[in-house]
Amino acid sequence: MTNDVALQAPAGWYPDPADASSLRWWNGSEWTADRTAWRDRYADQGRPATPVPAGTPVYTKWIWLALIVPSIALLPLFGWDVGRYVAESATNPLASLAMMLDPWYLALTALSWVAYGLAVWLAYLDYAELGRLGYASRFHWAWALLSMLVYVIGRSAAVRRQAGRGRAPIAVAVAIMAVTFIAVMTWSTVGVVDGMTELIDSMPTSPTGT
Repeated sequence: MTNDVALQAPAGWYPDPADASSLRWWNGSEWTADRTAWRDRYADQGRPATPVPAGTPVYTKWIWLALIVPSIALLPLFGWDVGRYVAESATNPLASLAMMLDPWYLALTALSWVAYGLAVWLAYLDYAELGRLGYASRFHWAWALLSMLVYVIGRSAAVRRQAGRGRAPIAVAVAIMAVTFIAVMTWSTVGVVDGMTELIDSMPTSPTGT
């Protein structure tokens, strides 16, 4: 890597010019002292991944944003009057239709789709950033189309194999899911109780005999 074209090569592992049997880390402008044994990157995927140099970042800002975005999309849920819907659904057969036209419900639906697309895009940015950092083996961003948790688990495993660390996104994802689940269930339960209470209070009382 001494000509002008080679000097533009991105950071990564390349054949060591001083020893063709090993790989050497090119930081984008010059060779470093980091070396590792050669491996065919197209060979058996079960073989150990090529390690990245010590100190290589294992997290990007994109992975943290991808974890937070889906929860933000649930905020309109807490503006929706669950109790009123429960009370009306007992007497009004069109309550379900009215619910789907509720501004808060429409906002929840729209934001959920936006958050889904944004999270997938952020997973792609994270995937691309890991490539720029020199990770030869990466968990593909398209798994985020199935589930962000699937991408986070696979991504963390791939990064840890090459850097020896990087599992924090899994812990954060599980924590966010737990907090979100508790918040949604609590809000829904309170709404249902309020709706049932309102329904019972609105029922006519039977006259008592004298």
